[in-house]
Amino acid sequence: MIRKILVIKMTTGERIKMLRKEHNLTQEELGAKIGVQKAAIQKYEKGTVKNIKRDSLIKLAQCLDTSPEYLLGWEDMPNNVEVADASNYVNIPIIGRVAAGLSCFAETNITDYEPVNKNDVRGDEPFVFLRVVGDSMYPLFMEGDLVLVRCQSSVDSGSYAVVMIDEEDGVVKKIVYGPDFIELHSINPMYPVRRFENEDVTRIRVFGLVREIKRKF
Repeated sequence: MIRKILVIKMTTGERIKMLRKEHNLTQEELGAKIGVQKAAIQKYEKGTVKNIKRDSLIKLAQCLDTSPEYLLGWEDMPNNVEVADASNYVNIPIIGRVAAGLSCFAETNITDYEPVNKNDVRGDEPFVFLRVVGDSMYPLFMEGDLVLVRCQSSVDSGSYAVVMIDEEDGVVKKIVYGPDFIELHSINPMYPVRRFENEDVTRIRVFGLVREIKRKF
């Protein structure tokens, strides 16, 4: 039996952006290589330009080590690949950090975007991805994993959440509530439980609830 692999059919702009980043090129650098302004590359990637000129498309493909057919999405998929309807997906921002006074949705804090099924991000609260740093939550959360976070200021006891301590950058922890304390638990036994009692509980700020882990190999 053939195992089906679900992929999302990207737009031409999304393919250009993905390959540009893989080649470590800025929009300005890519534009210079094919003889257009940075603004033109921005329009290509956003899909504002629906029909890229043939000469520009060929030059883009050459610079990005691919073919015009791939950029246009015309190349045949392997038999074990099933194309998902892109209309069922939304792009969720990947943020660089969670910090006090820093808007997680600010352009300077968004490093990329990751597609997610619309059914997984329903509700009024915004969602973001945050990349795991360190090994305190190993082996469930590994460094480099993407965690999908629903932004909310409170979570149930026993939940995995992104929390801030003393306005430091946000970290992923298991949060446990008591009658007059909050505990932050790591999974890695090398990291002790951090307990905050009485007035010290105000040092903890919940940024959001962890809903999903994404790991790429």
